[in-house]
Amino acid sequence: MHITIVSAGTRTARATIRHLLADASAPTVRGIYRDLSRVPDEFKSNARFEAVKGDIEDVSTLDFSGSQAIFVVEPPIYDERDTVQHTKFISENVKEAVKKAPSVKRLVLLTSVGAQYDHGIGEILTNHTSEVVLKDAAPEVVFIRASYFMETWASAVETIKEGSFFYTVATPLDFAWPQIAGDDIGATAAEELLSTAPLKANPYIFELHGPRVYSSIDTQRAWAEAAGKDIEVRPVEREGLGEYFGSFLGPVRVKEYVDMTLSFLPGGIIHQDPNPTGEVRKGKTELVEVFKQLLGTA
Repeated sequence: MHITIVSAGTRTARATIRHLLADASAPTVRGIYRDLSRVPDEFKSNARFEAVKGDIEDVSTLDFSGSQAIFVVEPPIYDERDTVQHTKFISENVKEAVKKAPSVKRLVLLTSVGAQYDHGIGEILTNHTSEVVLKDAAPEVVFIRASYFMETWASAVETIKEGSFFYTVATPLDFAWPQIAGDDIGATAAEELLSTAPLKANPYIFELHGPRVYSSIDTQRAWAEAAGKDIEVRPVEREGLGEYFGSFLGPVRVKEYVDMTLSFLPGGIIHQDPNPTGEVRKGKTELVEVFKQLLGTA
């Protein structure tokens, strides 16, 4: 089997490629990179891997020819562009590239919990847009709606190391929500890309959670275990979310991230209807394992 990954430079794409190259079925993999300097050495040395230069923003550079399956990871946007319009544009590019490659039988899209909604979800609205555009882009379509990425906590590494504290936007502190490790996303994506079994539905949609839910208190304990020292948790209350996100995001992005955060907190739209798809798969990686990797203490 031949599989193409776009955009291959993302963390979850790397994890997916790693699992594909380790699979006993020995698929060949093409990774599309905007910047070829981001290709890991471990992939360069593998005869079954091909890195090609391409840009999801330029449909003429998207070559899916010869591939039976495509994995789509649309990179996040942090500048002041209209995220929904941009996501629609790049999703249409992917759809057009698939049409030019009749060999493609399955498209797997990494999306997010809450992507079924067209309102009240902030930045997740980009995932909703992708799903709308790509729902019929290939004969078989799979949406992996991932929960909160455990690696998102990487932003706390500096304060953990230097100040023994971290900020959390998840309040109250005992509120627990699903989180998933990037490696588990990669393993699941590889499984779906390699599968030849008929889909239960088309598009086939499921949510991907970690082995259990975690609260901010659980997160504090995981940081303490990973760091080998006491760690303080500093909550960012709802009324302070705008100021918090505004410290590192532009004005347009701030509202999107505030709305996204509120959507999964108690009373939010995602919290009220947590799993409309009816299917949840669970990864195996615990939060403390990811934190040890982030701190280099594993």
